[in-house]
Amino acid sequence: MATDTGKRCIGFIGAGTLGSGLSLALHRKGYVVQAVSSRSRGSSEALAGSIAGCSAVESPQEVVDACDMVFITTPDSAISSVAASVRWRAGQEVTHCCGASGRELLESAADQGAETGAFHPFQTFAGIAGPDQAVDRLTGVTFAVSAGANLEDFLTALAKNLGGRAVTVEDGSRPLYHAAAILSCGYLVTLLQTALRTLEESGFTREEAQEAVLSISRSTLDNVETLGPAASVTGPLVRGDVITVGKHLEALQRSSPPVAALYGGLTELSLPIARQRGLGAEEESVIRDAVAKAGFHYPLGKR
Repeated sequence: MATDTGKRCIGFIGAGTLGSGLSLALHRKGYVVQAVSSRSRGSSEALAGSIAGCSAVESPQEVVDACDMVFITTPDSAISSVAASVRWRAGQEVTHCCGASGRELLESAADQGAETGAFHPFQTFAGIAGPDQAVDRLTGVTFAVSAGANLEDFLTALAKNLGGRAVTVEDGSRPLYHAAAILSCGYLVTLLQTALRTLEESGFTREEAQEAVLSISRSTLDNVETLGPAASVTGPLVRGDVITVGKHLEALQRSSPPVAALYGGLTELSLPIARQRGLGAEEESVIRDAVAKAGFHYPLGKR
């Protein structure tokens, strides 16, 4: 089946990792990418040189003048100022790729009659060496879409054409959505780094710790994919083993109070999953008391 490209002439303001990857991915799917601008002339010229018919232009205004639809793929902090710095046409479309914010960043364009939207990939772009790798990272991911009806239809189809899926995330919910992305990626790294350091405290070398953590983490992610979260949880919490939980808290408190606090908070957050696995009310109460006694009570309630 032929790709529905919407017959739009598309431009990009910003030629960083995401802008370069997304523009190249669109081009390869048959979309017309007409113009690109960037703070770095070298970046825009390199990108335009990889897309037939695309021009590297000097300014954001030239992109807006040349295109029906514009993606602003600058750093998030610059989106509003870039949008406010140019003249938009009524009915023109403009979309940013910020995760934590909605269409309010493009209010200046909307005031001039432009249709505005947000299109954010739930993906990490760390370790990307070039646009081709960024294209690969965009394949098969979830995109958070917020836009008016016509533009939303286009962005939803775009996500599908990229091999992914679109989920509508209203403007007011985007900070919550983006927090989930950080928990899934950036703070997952923090948690794994904490596990590495804790193993080193127990006597592992760095190499031994990394090998152990990566092995168990990969197995756990595989289990979550195939079995779901509840069936993937293991450890003393599921067994109702309050003695072991207490030992963990005591040892971590001696080694690193912040890690002990993290462990206590994660223990309480894990209790709803443990209940699904059969943890009884009495056992749960004892574990909550142990966490509170250690000084790490979080008023989470029963979820």
